[in-house]
Amino acid sequence: MSELTETRIHRMDDVLASQVAAGEVVERPSSVVKELVENSIDAGATLVRVEIRRGGVSLIKVTDNGCGMSRADAALCLERHATSKLLSYEDLFDIRQLGFRGEALPSIASVAQVQITTRRADEIEGTRINCHGGELQPPMNAGCAPGTEIAVSNLFFNTPVRRKFLKSDDTEFGHIEHQLRLHALAFPQVRFILVKDGTVVFDVPATTDLRQRISEFVGRETASALLRIKPTHGPGVKVSGFLMPLSEARRNRRLQFVFLNGRPIEDKIVARAVRDGYGGFPTGLHPALFLYLEVDPGLVDVNVHPAKREVRFRRPSDLTTCIIDAIAGTLSVHARGDKEAEPTPEPPPLVLRPVLEPQQRELQLPPRETPPAPRPQPAPPVPRPQPVPAPQPPAEPSPQPHRPATVPAPAPVSRPQPVEPARPTTVAPPAQAVESPPPVVQAPCKAQEQGAAVPNFRFIGVLADSYLLFENKEGLVMLSPRAARERIIFERLLNSNHTPIHSQRLLVPVMLELDPRDMGIALEVREQLQQAGFLISPFGQKTLRVEAVPMMLSLPRVEEFMLELIRSFTAGETRFRKARNPFEPYALRIAKQYATKEDIRPWLQAPTPLLADLLRCEIPYCTPSGKPTLVPITLNEISRKFQSA
Repeated sequence: MSELTETRIHRMDDVLASQVAAGEVVERPSSVVKELVENSIDAGATLVRVEIRRGGVSLIKVTDNGCGMSRADAALCLERHATSKLLSYEDLFDIRQLGFRGEALPSIASVAQVQITTRRADEIEGTRINCHGGELQPPMNAGCAPGTEIAVSNLFFNTPVRRKFLKSDDTEFGHIEHQLRLHALAFPQVRFILVKDGTVVFDVPATTDLRQRISEFVGRETASALLRIKPTHGPGVKVSGFLMPLSEARRNRRLQFVFLNGRPIEDKIVARAVRDGYGGFPTGLHPALFLYLEVDPGLVDVNVHPAKREVRFRRPSDLTTCIIDAIAGTLSVHARGDKEAEPTPEPPPLVLRPVLEPQQRELQLPPRETPPAPRPQPAPPVPRPQPVPAPQPPAEPSPQPHRPATVPAPAPVSRPQPVEPARPTTVAPPAQAVESPPPVVQAPCKAQEQGAAVPNFRFIGVLADSYLLFENKEGLVMLSPRAARERIIFERLLNSNHTPIHSQRLLVPVMLELDPRDMGIALEVREQLQQAGFLISPFGQKTLRVEAVPMMLSLPRVEEFMLELIRSFTAGETRFRKARNPFEPYALRIAKQYATKEDIRPWLQAPTPLLADLLRCEIPYCTPSGKPTLVPITLNEISRKFQSA
């Protein structure tokens, strides 16, 4: 009988309930910054200062000059679901603030040590309250300026398992900087200051000129090229902002920002409307866009996601039509060359500048990321009745002396000088520098090909300029050069502990302008990239300098390759530490990124050495991701095909 009456359901205590809620609200330090800055903006602040130490784990301090709180309000704000922004159920359908649930502060206080210091402008003294791991201490008097200061220290000190999931300090700070940039772009009328470990990263003044605020973060040149979207109105909707023509599209969404009533959002309906407004754009390209949507709060539900990143529109067709009309109309005016579409020739002077910007100008930095031009493809001859002239010798040795001689390979003086680096990889001195981008690796010559013959395999031809065909005693073997190169490069990188990777210096270092998140992850993987033969170093706040690349990779477009490689790391950062070999995920991404970019035509002229290199691999029959490199077709299979026909 006692077993039937025994209860297994119980109420969670307030601290445990707050820690559970913190799992949704506080994902990483940038989540804390987001919640605290939103509270400052809701309090009417015109100045928000954010101080970060050790990527936000040691300290996050947000100071504002908002309305402040009374002693009673300061004590109540750390209670669960305590809010000043909702009074009744109807208020859920008229939300005009960034925060409203009353979960942020108690959730943060349950997994950190929090100190709140606040004062209202009409009060003589302020109030200070401490809360350690959800345990609230009595309030005390404090002298302070009007406004609120919230210091969050030792984040996740009582939940060490969650702290283990955080990345490096640079990576976490990159997410924090990105989050604060979103708020700064959404509220140009507010001055934002970001301090990292005692150093001011940026200090952007309040302004009424949205273009000036945009220029603070994307640069003067990009901001001056933006086209102003003529404000477009619809039923309960207003669309404004800036955009770039499709000719200036990027290969990523880093310069696409959408704000709804001051809230940065990610919405499929808006993304589809943007595409339709442009009339569509090529796969993989994304136009720069700063879109500001003002929607009647009664027509949008922002209470559908714990972090409020997603929203739900009650009349999506009206919003879609307004966005399409605004974008299409702006592009149409620009195409006609009307004056109202012309960008402002001289935007306001920049306030935010990289630390070493004068040196960057002396080095004549390359322009910001532009749509990739078609790669210059060498034209080595593939064995065909009508070969195309090329700077490489023919793949098959020819016994006919009357054939015209091919163009010899480049002189040794123009080749990069190999270096025998110790770990971490070292590079050749500047005196041995070569022109950047590095020269395309030439296919092996005939003598090399003859010396690398593979027993029991006979090369018989090329299929569709994409696959190599070999014959052996069992039948036909098809080889994919791209897949083979991915496997070969992967294993060479993986064996870099035993066989150092040769590097070559660039005559002119490549400068990459990176998003804060990309910059953080690039510095985090710097040691692994150096082991693979890449030499990179920070050059100011948001610029990365590439000084050397691996010799075994032919990179005609170093800038494009490095940008996409770093962003592949950013997209897959949560999987870095799951492999048994810590370097394996890095080798995998480098090999895969290069294999998709490499021109395989030189290898079509050197099939046997490629097969020999592949067969020397530990696992030659598939790529690191499991795709086949060799596909055998036995004679029995071929015979069955003919017999069944």
